[in-house]
Amino acid sequence: MSGDSRTGEKQVGVIGLGLLGSAIAARLLDESFEVIGLDADPVRGADLGVEMVSSAAELASRVERVVLCLPGSGAVEEVCAGSEGLLDAGESRLRLVVDCTTGEPARSEAIAERMASVGTGFVEAAVSGSSELLRRGEAVLLVGAARGTLDTAADILDVLAPVVFHLGPVGAGAKMKLVSNLVVGLNRLVLAEAIGLAERAGVSPGKLLEVLRAGPGHSRALELKGEKMVKSNYTPEAHLAQHLKDVGLILELGRAAGADLPLTRLHRELLERGGGEGFGELDNSSIIEVLRNSSGRVEDGAAAGD
Repeated sequence: MSGDSRTGEKQVGVIGLGLLGSAIAARLLDESFEVIGLDADPVRGADLGVEMVSSAAELASRVERVVLCLPGSGAVEEVCAGSEGLLDAGESRLRLVVDCTTGEPARSEAIAERMASVGTGFVEAAVSGSSELLRRGEAVLLVGAARGTLDTAADILDVLAPVVFHLGPVGAGAKMKLVSNLVVGLNRLVLAEAIGLAERAGVSPGKLLEVLRAGPGHSRALELKGEKMVKSNYTPEAHLAQHLKDVGLILELGRAAGADLPLTRLHRELLERGGGEGFGELDNSSIIEVLRNSSGRVEDGAAAGD
């Protein structure tokens, strides 16, 4: 490993090489960063062609900057402060953590404070968009960070997304991600319900997409998920189970803020049903299958009420 400072700047650790983490690593590799990875499944690193390490502590001894893309705040806490975590490195080089996990705002704030206590900056960079959008350079980053810390992450953030919103201190990015995900998820659900109605009413779903594109019903959800729903193509770009987790966090934020979220409560119920029906690891567009499978229950309920 070269001692040249420019080489150090171009080395980045990535912890979590799932759908989104792999897209993050691929973007960095495309821009000539040297990526060193850590994942529970080392095969993911082999698929990307990156060197893998066996622990977060080892990674902290190798690189100055690390990007996290993990299932939730609990995993971030474990990777940062658990046994063999980033803070457990004997001779740490780590000076910056960029966390792309969709997490809980208060826990993100606490993790940032813990990292700051040892001189490591923490940037919350929640991703608005799927793994495919990020891979194509079309995602948006919702960032919470101190201004000085943000500057040390600027080159990484610019590689990951063309649009970066700095929303305030750590915690602000997580809150905005959850609020914006409420809209994204419900847009997707409404589209699924409309396609399902078209199918049952004898309206061409393909023509429906054309009509929506031409009028006020046009949306990004339509462009990203419409064809997947019509063709029942659920190759995952973002898992249904992951959005269920996010919806739970949205409801927690609503409770803490005193906001009633009736549509989101219904959304969680449908997502939970989807998980129970085996769609959890499929693309979140598979929510349409929950509605397709619900038709018999709805008809039975209507008959019982007559």
